[in-house]
Amino acid sequence: MTMDLTLLKTQRKSFRTSFTVCAKKIDDELLKEAPERKQLSILKSQISDKFARLETCQTEITNLVLKTVDAEQAYEEDFLSAEKYRDNYIELCSQIEQMCLKDSSTTDFSEKRKFKLPKIELKLFDGDAKNYLTFWSQFRKTHEDSSIPKEDKFQYLLQAVVPKSKVTRVVESFPATADNCQNAISQLQERFGRNDLFLQIYVRNLLSMVMKNAVTGRSKTDLPALYDELEAKIRALESLVRTQEKYGDFLSPLVESCLPEEVLVAWERSRNHCLTETKESRTLEQLMNFLRQEVKGEEMINLARTGFASNQSSRRKELHNDQVKQFQVKNSISFTKSSNNR
Repeated sequence: MTMDLTLLKTQRKSFRTSFTVCAKKIDDELLKEAPERKQLSILKSQISDKFARLETCQTEITNLVLKTVDAEQAYEEDFLSAEKYRDNYIELCSQIEQMCLKDSSTTDFSEKRKFKLPKIELKLFDGDAKNYLTFWSQFRKTHEDSSIPKEDKFQYLLQAVVPKSKVTRVVESFPATADNCQNAISQLQERFGRNDLFLQIYVRNLLSMVMKNAVTGRSKTDLPALYDELEAKIRALESLVRTQEKYGDFLSPLVESCLPEEVLVAWERSRNHCLTETKESRTLEQLMNFLRQEVKGEEMINLARTGFASNQSSRRKELHNDQVKQFQVKNSISFTKSSNNR
């Protein structure tokens, strides 16, 4: 009996190792941003089979342990050891079921939709580095779709770039094979998708706005349009680096240099007022918050002026129509009297 128990424990050790390897695969799949339902279903079937064999072996071991001399203590230790695998199996199955239910509810929602969404057209990449982020955010879905063969992904990549452009030359420098798909993507990333390159582009754009302000003086500036332009460039920088912590100190003076004189005066007045409340009164975040409030205020003023002008125009039109009617009535009366005298 001791020999049989030893052989069974050796067999159980192999079953437990196989179970642990499969459980690790399930954990890795569940940690992905978009777990694959098909892969999870396969892994669930595999771990169910492994656990069933492990349980069969465990039952035989338990029956033999209960027949040993020190049965109570040996059974308790063996039971606690086996219980860990049961708990792990139940937890993994529950997580897979929850994931499938979540995907199912999403599918049901899309099936219940009563309207048809417009088709998303992939914007072709022309080789301009500042357009790379937009291009990659769309093409990335195709590149990471495991159901599409790699050789087809390469053809999709060729169709996603502007023909006869420099980016086309980069892609076509690789033979159109499955193995070269990732190589072509890596080359595009190295050539056009570098964060240091984007940083240079957006900072130079801010500098060009500063130079334009220095030349024109921006005496009559469309503040909402200027704010939107600045906000777009700063958001682009935020997507690359932690702008506030790394580059806020030199971006704030650049943004100030883009502003018209009257806005700068208002900003300095507001900043001086904040000195009594906070020590840091010239941060990039505070400057953009100030501009946001200025834009809101200007929009409210324009709305008030437009509404007043509209009412005035409508009133003038009504008065004009009344005057025309009175003139027509007077002429009609005069013509009637003249006819009667004849």
